[in-house]
Amino acid sequence: MGESHRVIKKNFETELWVDGAKLPLNHMMQETIANVLNGFSKTLKGTEGAPQKIEVKIKRLAKPADVDAHTYP
Repeated sequence: MGESHRVIKKNFETELWVDGAKLPLNHMMQETIANVLNGFSKTLKGTEGAPQKIEVKIKRLAKPADVDAHTYP
């Protein structure tokens, strides 16, 4: 690589799928999504240290449901 190229570290392999289609993510978006979810998950009860793999599934409900924020889930 020439002097004009900057080498950056890749820490995560991140994919985003929406309705069965894999969306293209550049390096910055892959790292951003991974760092946000990784940092968030480390603060939750029941986790110890940095996770090796995080899977998130989000499904829109057909109809919104009322929940009590103090007792949910």
